[in-house]
Amino acid sequence: MTEVPALSKHKHKASADKGLEQHTLTISKPPYTYLHLRLITTSSSAQKTKLDELTAKSYLTSALTQFLGLTGSAIPIDILKTEGRDVWVRTMREDGSAVVAAVGGWVRAVGGETEGEMGWRVVGRGNWLGGLVGRERCEGVWD
Repeated sequence: MTEVPALSKHKHKASADKGLEQHTLTISKPPYTYLHLRLITTSSSAQKTKLDELTAKSYLTSALTQFLGLTGSAIPIDILKTEGRDVWVRTMREDGSAVVAAVGGWVRAVGGETEGEMGWRVVGRGNWLGGLVGRERCEGVWD
């Protein structure tokens, strides 16, 4: 008679434990940074106009070009949503700090020097869009 190898028992045990395997995944460096920006202005006539995607992209490119020159104009920015004077954008995580610095320091004259100025205000920034939107929605809960 031939003996049954001990390996066969091990295989059976491994197949019984197979349903208990757990896999975890941690994303430590998300690929994107999400920003919530608001266009602010000192001009009363410009405050009434709504911001569209093309105008927002034009203003953002202007801010990046003013801050970083040709390198700034090459930074990719995806406009996710515009609502009134607010805009939500997505950019690469590595470019997030440069975009925040560029839009934070950008000022443009509205309708000439005497009518007023406009600029961007960074309302929120996060590595996850859900966290950015959720945090903003929660702020109004206790008001």
